Amino acid sequence: MTRIVPLPPISNDHEMVHRDSNNSLEIFNGTDQDLQRRQSILSSSNPQNDSLPIDIILVYDRTDNEIEDNQRKKHKKPSERRQKFEDYLCQKQGLILKRMVSNSRKVGFVRVHAPFNVLLVTAENMRMRLPIEKIEDEKEEEQYLLANQPIQSKWIRLLNWIKKPFRLDPSLKQNDPDYYTAIYSSNIDKFKDLFDTLRGSKDLYFTPTERSLLTHELLSRAHFDYEVDEDHHEQPTTTIVPNLDTTIDMQKSAKRPGIDRLIAKKAYQSYFPLHESLRDNVTNVDDKDLNDREKLKKHWATMRRCLKFQPLSLIRSYMGEKVAFYFALSGFYNQMLIPPAIVGLIIFIYGAASVFTDQPTSDICGDLGEQIDMCPRCDKTCSFWKLNESCLYSKISYVFDNAATVIFAILMSLWARWFMEFWKRRQAILQYEWDSIDFEEHLEPIRPEFEIKAKKKGEQRINPVTGIKEPYISTKKRMPFFFIAFAVVLLMMAIVCVTVFATIAYRVQMDSILKKDPNLSSRSSIIITVTSAIINLICSVILSQFYYWIARKLTDLELHKYQSKYDDALTIKIYLFQFVNFYSSLFYVAFFKGRFNEYPTKYGESSSRDFTEQCDPAGCLVELSIQFVIIMVGKQIINNLLEFLNATRRTLTRICFERGEPEAQEQWEKDNKLYNFNSITLIDEYLELVIQFGFVTLFVSAFPLAPLFALFNNLIEVRLDAWKLLSKYKRPIPFKAADIGIWSDIISAISYIAVLTNAMVIAWTSEFIPKMAYRSLQSTDGNLNGYVNWTLASFPINGYNIAGISPPANPNNISFCRYRDFRSDTGPNYDQTIMYWNITSARLAFIIVFEHVIFFIIYLMQWLVPDVPKNIQDKIDHERYIDQRERWSSKLTEDHLKDAVVASEALTRMLKLPNRKIVNSPDQTDVNSTRPRSRGKVSLENS
Repeated sequence: MTRIVPLPPISNDHEMVHRDSNNSLEIFNGTDQDLQRRQSILSSSNPQNDSLPIDIILVYDRTDNEIEDNQRKKHKKPSERRQKFEDYLCQKQGLILKRMVSNSRKVGFVRVHAPFNVLLVTAENMRMRLPIEKIEDEKEEEQYLLANQPIQSKWIRLLNWIKKPFRLDPSLKQNDPDYYTAIYSSNIDKFKDLFDTLRGSKDLYFTPTERSLLTHELLSRAHFDYEVDEDHHEQPTTTIVPNLDTTIDMQKSAKRPGIDRLIAKKAYQSYFPLHESLRDNVTNVDDKDLNDREKLKKHWATMRRCLKFQPLSLIRSYMGEKVAFYFALSGFYNQMLIPPAIVGLIIFIYGAASVFTDQPTSDICGDLGEQIDMCPRCDKTCSFWKLNESCLYSKISYVFDNAATVIFAILMSLWARWFMEFWKRRQAILQYEWDSIDFEEHLEPIRPEFEIKAKKKGEQRINPVTGIKEPYISTKKRMPFFFIAFAVVLLMMAIVCVTVFATIAYRVQMDSILKKDPNLSSRSSIIITVTSAIINLICSVILSQFYYWIARKLTDLELHKYQSKYDDALTIKIYLFQFVNFYSSLFYVAFFKGRFNEYPTKYGESSSRDFTEQCDPAGCLVELSIQFVIIMVGKQIINNLLEFLNATRRTLTRICFERGEPEAQEQWEKDNKLYNFNSITLIDEYLELVIQFGFVTLFVSAFPLAPLFALFNNLIEVRLDAWKLLSKYKRPIPFKAADIGIWSDIISAISYIAVLTNAMVIAWTSEFIPKMAYRSLQSTDGNLNGYVNWTLASFPINGYNIAGISPPANPNNISFCRYRDFRSDTGPNYDQTIMYWNITSARLAFIIVFEHVIFFIIYLMQWLVPDVPKNIQDKIDHERYIDQRERWSSKLTEDHLKDAVVASEALTRMLKLPNRKIVNSPDQTDVNSTRPRSRGKVSLENS
């Protein structure tokens, strides 16, 4: 049973609500002198006009009373629902409401304020962590220790010197002392010592995000089927304790509580915390005169600060942990990209500088390439060609496929797992600093969409967790929709594969066309690769937008009861599709193109279905690199452009088509014109980051500059996202979070897959294994002289005559043509040579050894490096010690123990038998059996 905590009267310190006969909300002010307080820059109120901070704004349609009479008979009017709901907020939860006059004829606004004592009770019921003991400053001691360690201090000074240009402006650092926190309980007196001293007064004790979160909790538990208590206004000085829906109260009610249900029933349009005011130009304004939103705009949401660290504490303070964790992940990801970006740039420079000294490239571009006649790429319409026509391809291929590429692939495979392991440590630090350790998510309200569907089906069931009768849809009835969703996802993936095959057909047709033009034949491979990659990118972007709509519809059909389950299901669908959408063409080029073991006269015709596309003599890695660059970079450019246009669309619409509308004067009117922030907003941002993480890790061996390109893009992306959230979106409800949710599992899965893909790219797509085989088996001095000739098989020209095929421009002075493979030169089957099988075995062995070594290093690292840093674990243990100490030293615990002793003595006297001596000992006293319970007491334990 929920405990009702008695509160001191607040009539003299806070505004009280009175409802007049016209059912409008009026505010009667208390003593003006009592309301004077130090205004905080964290407050969302206007110091000139408001005496109390605004915690939430409710938006409703002022024209909703214009409903037809026949509809009024069937359903309650939205205004009636609003009236009941607001009565409940005022009379049962103690909130202070004020309906505001708006210049708009369509919408109205209600300001919601939660008094301090109401917030305190709500915090106790939500088990919110609040400050309990100050953390002593140990900076002087640390500096003294560093002074006695000259080697370490020099290293630290070097790191500080490197980090200095990237550090935040000192004005963004909070001057408030740091505190140990514990789950709040009204039974612990030590919490009360900080109410007035933490930030100057009780009204400033809770930050704006905490106020908004606690107020949202009350709104999500409030009823609109509440019957008004007529005697309520006769006791205006009585403290109102918020009713947080006990199990018994909810069982009596046939309706589900919550503001979201009222929005579903059109009683309200939306609700949101109020943004702080934002001036157009804050560049030259002193930071002391800026509020938090303006500080974030000046130091965060601008490209001028793109090289600075992000003010995560201020982001968390303004938007909550859920949003802050996304930007923390983005910033950490950017920092982790710096080492591979530098290494990748060095490898690229090394490849570009040494390309002219590479023996196979010199052979292809030199006399050997001029002398070797290559077999036609198709059987009838394609002509013979010279090996030196692939000179440009071979040069590009070497830049990305050299000895250093293998080292880079090993490092990036380890980096992918290092990223997750170090992120866990970084996440643990943030969890401690943001009081998210052992975070208890409150029971989610049922999605209104689910409730509407469930009511139509007429099923109800008692929730085994809450014991409340709730709308219910059996798994048996939902199962067909899961099968439909699964089938549609597979169908959409098949459509993506069809686009890949269509791109292949385009490549084949264009190749046959360009080969007929002598001016373009030498550059046909580059032209085809670039244009096909662009076509693939366009198809991927269009399909991703289309599938996003389909995924939303499919997830709606699945009828998920809770929003978190809905978001997870939507995330999985979208990511699976995007994985296939953006990576399928890369997988084809890397692992399937030219791997079907065909030879001349078996290639087929470019217009036929049995045509086999072949790799260039320089290898398929160059095609993979070009495809990779265009898809990755092009996707990022298009996404950023679409993101910017979508963010400015509403502003442009308002300028062009809403010139007659009265200009918004108050902050809530300005905020109402912004985009709604919901869980889907963050899904889009996470999805873009994770897709890029896949590009950087899965095929990075094909393009070592990928981390550098990703870093440049992210420096812009983070500031663009910051600008969007501050200027174009309503302020989000500051929901608490302990981590990044399901995205952690997705990133972890990608990091494991990356080990396998990099091993396969090195083994199957690059020239590393054939070159190693040539050095060890064929070359006498360990160099690559003759390597190109060794990789080319010979095919007799009379083989075309035997097959009844006559390619155009058949040269008369040659008896053999060459093609890339390890086959015998005698028919009729032209079987693979023993060298082919040796190289294939070496490739398989390399993959097995590569992934075993990498995974061994990963598991060793996971064992040696704890997920939580030791200094953070020490602080966590210290907080738990404080929890237990304060619990056992509280006066309430002493009183309970005294009561237990009295009860124990009484029980001893009751059990005393006649004419027998009773020996009183602690072992014979059942104290626990009669120990009185601490009614409704909330434990301070973290676990």
